Amino acid sequence: MDSKVRFVLIYASCSMIAYVTLTFLNANDLGLYLSSFAVLYFVLRLIFNPRVRISVDVLGLVLLLFFVYYVGERVLAVLGH
Repeated sequence: MDSKVRFVLIYASCSMIAYVTLTFLNANDLGLYLSSFAVLYFVLRLIFNPRVRISVDVLGLVLLLFFVYYVGERVLAVLGH
């Protein structure tokens, strides 16, 4: 099996488990879902491809932007702004 196919299958499985778990816990925050998907993506990507690549990963950039946005939003909410 190709490593890319293996990555996609394992990421889909882990994302489904995270989604079911968060749904079971009645999590209504979209940021929580996107953050968990982003963290899973980057952890699995580092596990399956530990070498640093120069190519641009569009999905990784989009997930990172969403993650930074929601974390920044939470930090501002805690600080009271």
